[in-house]
Amino acid sequence: MPEETTPPTSPAVNEHGYPDNTPTAEMSPEHQVAYWKHHARKHEQRANGAPDAAEIERLRAADAELADRKKAEMSDSDRLQAEKAASDDARTAAERERDEARAELLRVRVAADKGLTVDQAARLRGSTKEELEADADELVKLFGPAPDGSREATRGAQQRSGGARGSDVGSTSSVASGAERYREKHGKN
Repeated sequence: MPEETTPPTSPAVNEHGYPDNTPTAEMSPEHQVAYWKHHARKHEQRANGAPDAAEIERLRAADAELADRKKAEMSDSDRLQAEKAASDDARTAAERERDEARAELLRVRVAADKGLTVDQAARLRGSTKEELEADADELVKLFGPAPDGSREATRGAQQRSGGARGSDVGSTSSVASGAERYREKHGKN
């Protein structure tokens, strides 16, 4: 008895013309086209539904007018309380900025006293002068002070891997200077 072969069933297509729960790579070209068209239309509708600049400006003006009306309808005590709350918020923000500026100034002064760079100063941790000085001492112990205030505090007298090269090496314009450096490194022959 010959076996009956059933043709592969195609997945059920939704109202947009593509099968749900099927990766796009496994969809037929017609289904992929329908899928991408559906999503393009969806995004286009969302973009067209957003307010334009004139509408946004109109809404801002209406909001300002509403705020003015509410302010006019407030009693004198309510208005004074609202103004007090606004001034308290402004004072709190100003105090926070002042405290942050003082902390930054203290951090920079400690770093300058210890010979640290600006980058190293930014990494100092602590809220008191003593804590910052202890942290700065630890940084100096680990990396050393910055020579001449340069950004490369750790270069100092360190040797480069692979020997001296680059712009920080003296003139190598003659064979004699190369021979002299060889003798210094390996001793006289």
